[in-house]
Amino acid sequence: MNNMKKNRNVTIAIVDDEINIRRSIEVCLQSEGFSVCSFGNAFEALKGIRESSFDLVIMDIRLEEENGIDLYRKLKEEGLAPPTVFISGNSTLNEAANSVKAGAFDFIEKPFSPEKLLITVNNCIEFHKLKESLARYYREQPQEKLLGEHRTIETLKKEISRVAKTNATVFISGESGTGKELVAESLHAQGERSEERFTKVNCSAIPAALVESTLFGHVKGAFTGATSMKKGFFEVSDGGTIFLDEIGDMPLSSQASLLRVLESQEIQKVGSDKISKVDVRVIVASHKDLKQEALEGRFREDLYYRISIIPLTIPSLRERSSDIPLLVTQFISDICERNGIKEKTIDPQCFPIMSVYPWPGNVRELRNTLERMVILGGDVLSVRDLPIEIRSPKADQANENHLTLKEYRQKAEAQFILTRIDEFSGNISKVAKSLGMDRTHLYKKMAAYGIERKNTFDT
Repeated sequence: MNNMKKNRNVTIAIVDDEINIRRSIEVCLQSEGFSVCSFGNAFEALKGIRESSFDLVIMDIRLEEENGIDLYRKLKEEGLAPPTVFISGNSTLNEAANSVKAGAFDFIEKPFSPEKLLITVNNCIEFHKLKESLARYYREQPQEKLLGEHRTIETLKKEISRVAKTNATVFISGESGTGKELVAESLHAQGERSEERFTKVNCSAIPAALVESTLFGHVKGAFTGATSMKKGFFEVSDGGTIFLDEIGDMPLSSQASLLRVLESQEIQKVGSDKISKVDVRVIVASHKDLKQEALEGRFREDLYYRISIIPLTIPSLRERSSDIPLLVTQFISDICERNGIKEKTIDPQCFPIMSVYPWPGNVRELRNTLERMVILGGDVLSVRDLPIEIRSPKADQANENHLTLKEYRQKAEAQFILTRIDEFSGNISKVAKSLGMDRTHLYKKMAAYGIERKNTFDT
């Protein structure tokens, strides 16, 4: 992304009552690709900054109607003051010091060269970009990785790597709890916008009446309660990535507005007639079948085809049950670390039972289950620590429609053997005798179901 293109996304306001000064600054900044808006007095500047968003303000200290520092303080009180550079040709040293003390980034004395102006502007932009990145670093939790070695997950990882470097809209589908947010984060982290902002928006959590204001922003007085101008998620994500989760829950009226933004990369704040350009990579996700939703009139068909340029599907946990031991081991380690708990392990005899349970809540349900087990269980988590609905065939009857007859038989037999092993404290000779089979046959059964010989013995 070259400087001219990058600077196009930076909007600068110039506040000076001398028209020649304003024009010279405009020419200098526009030659470097910056978007510029000029105001000739404090009243126009106050109104313009309240209604629009600026990344930087270059302001004269001595304006005809009002002192520039007073105007800046007024904007700060309203929470609307962008990073500001003050300029002046007849200010005192005390005024220059006061401007910086008030919170301005810098002060430049007139007359100044174009080089001096551009250096100051670029320094200001980079400083606030670093400041925002640092704040984001402390605000965000460490990213989890997309774990798994099943062929479906390996294929998904390869698709993410290929797609991440592009700016194409990506549609992530999958059941609830499969990890759609992790896939979106991976796309952003591996892309060219990884240093920019990644914004997560849960569309199902936004009241229908506020969707457009939340996404695109609003101006003061746009509706009851709009006491000041507000940036929307698309505007604050300019240059970065926005992830619209559960897009299938977005109202049809808002879907039309979103389609216009995706087509034109232009936004219009609620209550404003001004059109602004944005450069945002869009990733969407839904657990719903949006094609079917479109056919039934609950989702716009044109929007469905627009967001489905690159479809990525996440498999359910039951489709990749061979990954459960890997996920369990990693999750237990993470849970112990985050909760300050001494490292715990799990009895491998749990794995056959966990592998045939259908996990309707997918990876999220698995992690929540393990967190409960870690907090309430002992140093070694056993079959008895598993929730009753997972280890009891009777309690699990509601989920039998997910299993084949062979899977159900295997699950029941594995659980029965594990129960007997537990009953006879791991004495294989007694377990085999109680089951009416020889020890060699029992060991073969245990190997087939992944039941390890750890904590068992012969007599």
